Amino acid sequence: MIARWAQTRRRFGWPSAAGLLRRRRTSGALLAGGLLATVVMSVAPSAYSAPKQSDVTAPRGTLTIAIPQYPPSLDPASGQNAYSDFFDLAYAPLIVKEPNGEFKSGLATSWQYGSDNKSFSIMLRSGVRFSDGSALTAAATKTWIQHEIAFSGGAGAGYFASLSSIDVTGPLSLTLHFSAPTPELELIFSQILEMGEIGSPNATSGKTLTTATDGAGEYMLDASHTVTGESYTYVPNPYYWDKSAVHWKTVVIKVITNPSTVLSALETGQVDVAEVQPITNAAAAKSAGLRVDAPLTLYMALALENRNAAPLSSLLVRQALNYAVDRGPIAKLLGNGYGLAIDQMAVPGDDSYDAALSNYYPYNPAKAKQLLAKAGYPHGFTLPVLSLAAAQQNTLAEALQGQLANVGVTLQPDIVPSVNQYETDIAGTSFPAVTLSWGRLPAVTQYQILWGPNGQSSRPFKSSSRQLNDIYDKLITAPTSTEPTVAKEMQQYLVQNAWYLPVAATPLAEFYRSNISGVNAAPQRNTDYDVEFAPAS
Repeated sequence: MIARWAQTRRRFGWPSAAGLLRRRRTSGALLAGGLLATVVMSVAPSAYSAPKQSDVTAPRGTLTIAIPQYPPSLDPASGQNAYSDFFDLAYAPLIVKEPNGEFKSGLATSWQYGSDNKSFSIMLRSGVRFSDGSALTAAATKTWIQHEIAFSGGAGAGYFASLSSIDVTGPLSLTLHFSAPTPELELIFSQILEMGEIGSPNATSGKTLTTATDGAGEYMLDASHTVTGESYTYVPNPYYWDKSAVHWKTVVIKVITNPSTVLSALETGQVDVAEVQPITNAAAAKSAGLRVDAPLTLYMALALENRNAAPLSSLLVRQALNYAVDRGPIAKLLGNGYGLAIDQMAVPGDDSYDAALSNYYPYNPAKAKQLLAKAGYPHGFTLPVLSLAAAQQNTLAEALQGQLANVGVTLQPDIVPSVNQYETDIAGTSFPAVTLSWGRLPAVTQYQILWGPNGQSSRPFKSSSRQLNDIYDKLITAPTSTEPTVAKEMQQYLVQNAWYLPVAATPLAEFYRSNISGVNAAPQRNTDYDVEFAPAS
């Protein structure tokens, strides 16, 4: 499911605000420099034993998926995971992130970090072939990573910003060398961030991947039955190494933008799974006998950005704003009954989530007024706020406007109609506070793109905190065993110092028919993976 995040430009490793509205992946910002640290480690999943031919279930019929948007390019090197469905079917990743959040082998059978997370060695699965019949090799993988880095406007340049060299150490082995600590590579090389979805060098050199596929995944595009922007047909890759994972004779992705049309198509069986659907249609979907999957995807919050000037320079003021909001009703409104009221920029399943911070700011308008008076604002103040007429940001702004008025704070939302205008304004200094619809990401990535000195919430006003920076330095060098503790320390700092006014975590929904299994979005992986969709019986 699309996550999505709000984000600063991917060109530098920061996602765009448009991505914010439509991102599909749990973690998708570009990671510049160091990432979530791990100890030097190797991963060697248990050996895969190919099933006997007699044990392999033959693919069944046709799976039809409805999605409201289509990609400008079918090349997964773009890293545009709003379009992950189109990529995932044809391109297997080096590493697979499972619904429980763990990583398992994909095209890679093992991987290992070097000293200080400045190198990453990969051992590839033998006998893998792309859909053109050519073999997956270490040299092909190196060529693909170089293609990702060179892809114009793509994510690779940011993900691999500190990559200094790639050594091919054997036919199926290679080592990446970095100039700075770069953990979190399992995520980068998974289907979540797509950089491990390797394509054939033949297609890369032939520049055919805009309108065709040539991966090592379960399926491949059938161009003869595909109409760009309308319907995309995939058929089994005859060379895929694990025949038991190919569940369908045909997979069709239909581009349907009208949610009502999607519901009708689901009810009549013309569509089996519909992704990126408005949660407001969940009740109607259930009434029609459909199943609903609605993992929490976005944080809805007010970023209190100009902490260098009054009134937001006062901690008392920022805390007062947090006490002044009754989050429950707003969460119910924004999430259509599926939302979660939050006091922190994290939810269960996130590495920085701290249960002790739940209800840290209970609704207490009287206390809010006391804090405002103590800060020198007994009659409140006026707060200009930037908001967007999309992703329910405008609804959030209007709800906050009503509640903050009860403690004397006059919220003045400027609700802009376009993402481009929002991105322009959010980079400036005209608005001390902005509404966010921000996606779930690891704490280290959130620091890099949101609350760190180069992040969206701090860069415009040059806001920074030595204490927060020190926590980040600990985070990128923390061993795996202590990383969650350090991530929680970062969240504690943000909540206690009220850098944000978090209000709700909300879902994007998908609906599916009861004869479909494998719709596996979960708190630890809040997106499905289309190749897991299978007949229910």
